[in-house]
Amino acid sequence: MIHYFIAGGIFMWGILLASICGFAVVLEKLWLFLTKEKDYTNEYRRQLFKLLLTESKDEIVRITKERKDSVSRVITKTMNSIDLDLDGIEESEREYLEEIIREAILAQTGELEKGMWLLGAVVNTAPQLGLLGTVTGMIASFSALTANNADSAKAVAAGISEALYTTAFGLIVAIPSLVFYNYFNRRIDAIILEMERAALHFLTRIKKHETVCRR
Repeated sequence: MIHYFIAGGIFMWGILLASICGFAVVLEKLWLFLTKEKDYTNEYRRQLFKLLLTESKDEIVRITKERKDSVSRVITKTMNSIDLDLDGIEESEREYLEEIIREAILAQTGELEKGMWLLGAVVNTAPQLGLLGTVTGMIASFSALTANNADSAKAVAAGISEALYTTAFGLIVAIPSLVFYNYFNRRIDAIILEMERAALHFLTRIKKHETVCRR
């Protein structure tokens, strides 16, 4: 591998840097999804939605503050940000409450998406660096063809090798990064959907209270 890396030329260093950045992001996201987000099970989701519809603010916070998943963090932050009785919220306060929930979801979404831009950059940059190495390698090969000496054949072979190595390594880095990038985006979208569902259940409770008060 070291031989191939050296033979690939200077652009192999750029591909190596991209692979390190991509690997770091992949490890961080896998740790996030396999530890913190693992707390959000189907059983806990049903329990949480029931709490949002019936229990007091203190009881909801008591349950959610022990969890580290995104939905629980949004609920905890929302409950700690409002100084209102959940069963006594007036219609005029509903817009204020929706804004708090929206800000909490946006903040948590930013946490989930942190580093994704870097992984996306690796997906796009690694094959481009490989292509650039291919171009420079072919240029070196064609330049060597103009020389009529014994070393011209070796120079042509070295240039072609450089071109092939950089292309291969660029794709080796980019393809797994693309797979993880798409997987992480799907997981993030699913978590955002769950946060919005939890917010909808909570707002449904407020709406029901407003309907009862009007009657």
